[in-house]
Amino acid sequence: MIMNLKQFLRNHLALVIPYSLILLSCIVLLIFDSKVDIQIYINRMNSPFLDFFFKYMTLFGTFSLIAPIIIWLAFIRYRYALTAVASSLLAVLITQVLKRLICYDSPRPSLLMKGMYNLHFVDNVQILTNHSFPSGHSSGAFALFVVLAIANKHPFYQFLFLMVAVLVGYSRLYLSQHFLSDVVAGSVIGVLSAFVCYFSILNINNKSGSILDKSILSSLRLKKY
Repeated sequence: MIMNLKQFLRNHLALVIPYSLILLSCIVLLIFDSKVDIQIYINRMNSPFLDFFFKYMTLFGTFSLIAPIIIWLAFIRYRYALTAVASSLLAVLITQVLKRLICYDSPRPSLLMKGMYNLHFVDNVQILTNHSFPSGHSSGAFALFVVLAIANKHPFYQFLFLMVAVLVGYSRLYLSQHFLSDVVAGSVIGVLSAFVCYFSILNINNKSGSILDKSILSSLRLKKY
């Protein structure tokens, strides 16, 4: 297991190192500055283009886009699709337990900062007020896109998929739906869910000819012949 972990880290440096640096930077920022001040700074960095971009970027943390991507993975390899499903479900479960049972009274920026600062809001985006911690969009995005990064051996694509998840997380800040602490927690939940499910499902019937290493396309070819 230790050797597998070492090999995994060596093969995914383009994922592990950037995420570790981003996570560490965010934690340091939260230690030395308040989440409200951070939110104000980010909220000031707005423009019509960014309004449009992050309004749709945030959708990559929702079921409406996560589900089609998982279906697409099934055309590549069932093992990847199963890992993505398990990772997403685990992240949702952890997030909702924290949101609804433990941190159920955590206010979102629109409520906590009401009367304190005139936040910039993007048109046609529903602004929520409660259940801020942790960010569900962030946990969902990291759970899915880290699986995609893990499944890919090319460093460029590992980094690319990580950046998609990071942009989804940032979109929650830009849209004033969450604080940085919410997004950081969501990302950790998503990453850990992806890692746990990857190492668990990797060892399920992991041998040549396993049904998990087939795909919808290969199954259709077998039926044809």
